[in-house]
Amino acid sequence: MQLKPNGMDQGSLHQYLLALATRALSTPALATAAAATIAVGSTFTYSIAGKLYSKASGTLTLTTAVSTGASEFRKCRIEIDAAGTYSVIPGTIAAAQALAAVPMKSGADKATVGWFEVPASFTGGTTNTNVAGFAVYSGDPDLGDSSILGAVHRGIEQRVLTS
Repeated sequence: MQLKPNGMDQGSLHQYLLALATRALSTPALATAAAATIAVGSTFTYSIAGKLYSKASGTLTLTTAVSTGASEFRKCRIEIDAAGTYSVIPGTIAAAQALAAVPMKSGADKATVGWFEVPASFTGGTTNTNVAGFAVYSGDPDLGDSSILGAVHRGIEQRVLTS
């Protein structure tokens, strides 16, 4: 979605409004860990289609679906459903992290709670997330604007930790 000086197209507006109704309402305090997981540092509240839910702190275990090879980078979206189950949407492989985009939401029945950047030569489920180049962000990249994200994909978020 891109905001322009004179507004936005209707398709982008629709996606933006959906993101406002289905999102994290407080920060889950996502962070890297000395394990193959992402730490969820605090209990947080989120909304799906306007209905409120709460999720306790804990961990999110990564799978091989987020893996990268040599000279490969990607961004991944973290979502949660009404039952409190996390899912990770892996982004497309890119030649540089600045060229990687956070993937689109999987649907209106899940709220985005954050996203992360995967460095080259990372093996999901095996490599610890506190390695250099792995960065975790709380928030929804589809809402607003940020200087942290490159021009490929802008959004709002809270930068939590970069190793």
